[in-house]
Amino acid sequence: MSKISAKGAVIALDDSGGSARTISTDVESYEIQYAVDPVEVTGMNEGSHNFIPGQLIVGVTLNLYWNAAATTGAWTVVRGIIASSTSKTLAITPESGGLTLSGEYMCDGVTVTGSPATDIKLGAVHFSVMDGVAPAWA
Repeated sequence: MSKISAKGAVIALDDSGGSARTISTDVESYEIQYAVDPVEVTGMNEGSHNFIPGQLIVGVTLNLYWNAAATTGAWTVVRGIIASSTSKTLAITPESGGLTLSGEYMCDGVTVTGSPATDIKLGAVHFSVMDGVAPAWA
């Protein structure tokens, strides 16, 4: 199987007003956690631990560059949604024309980092599912 570059990824995130903003050019990298939380169901007479699948976990981490441009910059969008009481739609299309992961998320927080010798970054910005509906690939 040939490799597919992530350079064509499209990443959109709702701003504080609920408008989708494409922040793809401000994304250094992304990570989608798509897993289940195992639940232990081991009985006392079993010879080994025994697990069943638990709830689906679909977390997203975006490593973002600093961009304070009005309305569309990653810093502008992210700082406006931290501590929001309403979920924001986050959509990631890893390859052009491919499936998109889309769901309702909350931003867990931002750590701005930088030094005189490097770029200013927003660091690893993590998003957790909000409203209890699992994000879906479509």
